[in-house]
Amino acid sequence: MIPGSGKAGLPLISAISLASMAFIIFSSICLAAPDEAYGRVTNIVDGDTFDVDIEKADPRVEDRVERVKLADVETLDMKTADGPAARDFTYAVLQGRRVYLDIDDLSPAGRDAEGSLVCVVSLSGAYSQPLAWPNFNRLLVDSGHARLDNSTDNEFDPRYWWDDGSSGFSGGALEDVSQDIREELLPKIEESAESALDRAAREMWQWFKAQMGL
Repeated sequence: MIPGSGKAGLPLISAISLASMAFIIFSSICLAAPDEAYGRVTNIVDGDTFDVDIEKADPRVEDRVERVKLADVETLDMKTADGPAARDFTYAVLQGRRVYLDIDDLSPAGRDAEGSLVCVVSLSGAYSQPLAWPNFNRLLVDSGHARLDNSTDNEFDPRYWWDDGSSGFSGGALEDVSQDIREELLPKIEESAESALDRAAREMWQWFKAQMGL
């Protein structure tokens, strides 16, 4: 019998489908949307503001080169003594590099009053993938060149994008969704996997629990 076909294959299909659904939901919780748009940094305005030559556009992207403002962080003005140092740090890390943009969903067109895209910015890995952590917003604060300035006008909460993933999220809608996955969806996956005659279903369940940290 072809795997996944006939009556014996139904539990396996069910387990795979449910596991895939849970994995997609869990991934969206952990990673939010780090790659709504991406491109290469071409110009540094100051420590928390720079220009990106867009390679992958989001509907809110209007120009080939967009100005990006880091969400929920603030650097000193360029006219102050420490302003240029923040700019130089951002230049050293980002200039000419690909960055991934999670654009604010609450601001009009994802922009602030100056027209810049408000973003949590992820760096690019060795294989051009977005790094989930640490994002550049946090790196800038950790470097001492910026301070947290949590804005209630955007979608972002530093409690979520600050975390390295080791302690999990706490509070808010994300915790509610995660709890629903654990209490409702995961037991169904386990039940389907345990009832499957095909060993692959049980092996998949073990793999899935490892990915979820359960």
